[in-house]
Amino acid sequence: MRIPGAGGVQDIRIYEVAFQDAWELIFDCLNDIGIDVDERDEEHHVIHGHKRKKYFDVTLQDMGDGAVQLFFDQHKKYIEVYTWKPDYSDVDAFYKLYEQRLIEMKAFIRCTSCGHKVRANTKFCPECGTRINFNEDVIDNSDEKKSIFDSIFRSDD
Repeated sequence: MRIPGAGGVQDIRIYEVAFQDAWELIFDCLNDIGIDVDERDEEHHVIHGHKRKKYFDVTLQDMGDGAVQLFFDQHKKYIEVYTWKPDYSDVDAFYKLYEQRLIEMKAFIRCTSCGHKVRANTKFCPECGTRINFNEDVIDNSDEKKSIFDSIFRSDD
C-alpha cells in the first residue's frame, strides 16, 4: 500500500520470508541503491538513512507464520506543503531490488555437506562435489499416477 504525502511517501508491503533473511536483505538493498544508513536499531528493527536531501526510515515487523511487514518511509528534512514533482524513484528502486533478491534467494539452497550456496536444480555442489538431492527429498511424486497426457507425450528418460 502506497501513501503519497507532503514531500514524501510511505509504502507498506508484506512478504513471505524468514525474518532474519528479510532484515539482512534490507541492508544489502539500501547499500546497493546508495542510501547511507545513519542509525540501526536492532531491538526494534528500525533503520534511519539518507541520500542527498531525502531521508528514509525502514521498519521490519514479524507477522508470524513466516511473513514480515516492511514499512518504508521517504521524507525530506522539513515537511513540504505541496510538491510539484514527487520523486519516488528511490522507493521504487529499493522494492524492485528487494523483490528481485527475494526471488533469487528462494532459487538457492545450501549444500548439506559444505554449506555452499547452490541453485535448487543443481545435481552436484560445485564446491565439494556432493550430490544434491533437493528435488527428490523435498518433492517426492513417485506415488502419483501419471496423467494420460504424460503417459502419451512424455518419456521417462
